[in-house]
Amino acid sequence: MLPNWRFFILAALSLFLSVHAATQPLEIWQIQGSGNSSPLLGQVVSTNDNIVTAVGTGFFFMQTPASRSDNNAATSDGLFVYTESNHGLSPGQVVHVTGRVGEVDGTTELAGPGLQITPTGLTAALPAPIPLTPNFPSASPAEVYDLERVEGMRVAFTAHVVGPSQGSANVAALSLATMRPFREPGIAFPGLGGLPVWDGNPEIIWFDPDVLNQPDNRFLSFGQQVAATAVVYQRSVGSYFVFPTAYSVSGSRLERAVRPPASDEFTIGSLNVLQLVIDNSGLATKYQKTARYIIDRLGAPDVLALQEVGDLNVLNDLVAAIRTYRPGVEYSAYLLPGNNSTSINSAFLVRQRLRDVAVVQLGTQENITTGGRLHDRPPLLLTANLPTEPPIPIQVLNLHLRSLNGIEDGSFVKRKRYEQALSVARMVQERQAENLFVVGDFNGYAFTDGYVDVVGIISGESGGDAEFPGASIVSPPLRNMAAEAAAAEQYSYVFEGSAQLIDHCLVGGLGASLQVRDFAFARGNADAAAAYGSNPVLATRTSDHDGFVLYVATDATIVSTVAPAGTEAAPWVLPSPVRAGDILALPSAIRTGTVELYSLGGQMLWRFTVPNSTFRWPSLPAGAYLLRCAGVARMVVSE
Repeated sequence: MLPNWRFFILAALSLFLSVHAATQPLEIWQIQGSGNSSPLLGQVVSTNDNIVTAVGTGFFFMQTPASRSDNNAATSDGLFVYTESNHGLSPGQVVHVTGRVGEVDGTTELAGPGLQITPTGLTAALPAPIPLTPNFPSASPAEVYDLERVEGMRVAFTAHVVGPSQGSANVAALSLATMRPFREPGIAFPGLGGLPVWDGNPEIIWFDPDVLNQPDNRFLSFGQQVAATAVVYQRSVGSYFVFPTAYSVSGSRLERAVRPPASDEFTIGSLNVLQLVIDNSGLATKYQKTARYIIDRLGAPDVLALQEVGDLNVLNDLVAAIRTYRPGVEYSAYLLPGNNSTSINSAFLVRQRLRDVAVVQLGTQENITTGGRLHDRPPLLLTANLPTEPPIPIQVLNLHLRSLNGIEDGSFVKRKRYEQALSVARMVQERQAENLFVVGDFNGYAFTDGYVDVVGIISGESGGDAEFPGASIVSPPLRNMAAEAAAAEQYSYVFEGSAQLIDHCLVGGLGASLQVRDFAFARGNADAAAAYGSNPVLATRTSDHDGFVLYVATDATIVSTVAPAGTEAAPWVLPSPVRAGDILALPSAIRTGTVELYSLGGQMLWRFTVPNSTFRWPSLPAGAYLLRCAGVARMVVSE
């Protein structure tokens, strides 16, 4: 223990230094320092004769006049002052401020208790803004704090919107670089030793329009540019926001439909519909938007794989919405509930010209080695015959794999993603010689994420540069059509401003009568502001994923199995009750057609193509069923 006299001397010295710091004004650049945080953290300081540059509710920014700057590029001349309540200041006023130095989410600030703000009664011209350029902020992860040197200062820029407005604050991602930032291989910087590292795209900055009482803009989307004068604010490690004092927007959002199919083409599509579930408060709007997107953007594919669908009732309501929006476009709905507790399932919509459609789940009973079901949303396999002579069989495997959420927090997510990839690869290898198409939301990139190369394992193109090893299961490898698109088109989703490809289309060996002719993404979801999602008359922002369409050409003769309009009024010949083996006759005007059998709860139980006007009733439990053909439904009682 120190002697008493030494204790009192140290206490007095501490008090003197505190008072001295508060009474001897410092420049802002001295308070900011040259590092990532203030060297005076926790101390009470004064700084005088600085210019208020921007004001918000409960805070303001101030900046050193250019004549007193230290002209050191490593130190900022701007400072954030948190007042908590109304301060009554306006830009251009000159003020003295005394307060305690703090660091909140990386931003140096002056705040209370004891905050004192004294207007001098003088005004001054605002300091000239520092220009941001394609090279500032830096794209180097080693310079993730590049904007620290202008924190709190006025800046000016013209930037591209690379991530649309989202969230309650309608924040958009901007980049001054000419090239759009994409997700690239590896673990986000600083990564893990010996594994690939992705730089994290540190050149991205965040634009919050109305923090400084400027007009809000909820509709900033990719394809637009923002020109602004703003102040810089750090909100987290290496993440910088710009709050505009003035801004303008130019350009148009990117929207694009896929092309119509040619007469010798069939189309296979995929779309994550983003929570098409019964408890979605905007479900009525979502039905309308999704119907528009499927028709207007995707061109009503013959087979459409969907992810994030609640149940078959919801899916049938979507079919009805499609029919209402575009009479004559008829889909049959297929959904089998999965193992997940979040009630989002994979599903298919199938145009009625396809024959002999059957849908089954794969891997429903597989377990992860650490315990529990491996597939929350089991892969959904559709088999069908194309309406050709002779019929051509196809298989479509619909995937919605484990997301990357939480992958940095432990081994469970990594292991589950790895074991799912191995499981699906075995399914693919077993079926890939039979006109196989693997589509859906893989929640994985066309390259390694540094932990697991999910898509590589499934496609047979796995490398070894991941924490979990690659696997040689699929041979020959499948083509990844999305990864063969032009470089600027290789994305289906935008996360934290970085475009990324997580929805894929893999193609196995095709028979001699089938050829892949084309592949395209429909645009207007991933790139568009979230606020468009509430507009029922626009297909824009139906989901946060862009859907895609694969065009498959055939040299076989295509025949139609769709009954002509106007035939549905003809009577059915139905015994009552009907028993297994009974012969049922279709309406007399329909000589052939696809017959579908539903439970009264809406679940499809059975479907096949009738080669002539009669068919045999299958063996089913006693009860009431709905029988449907060519748009006509009849109640059937089975015993």
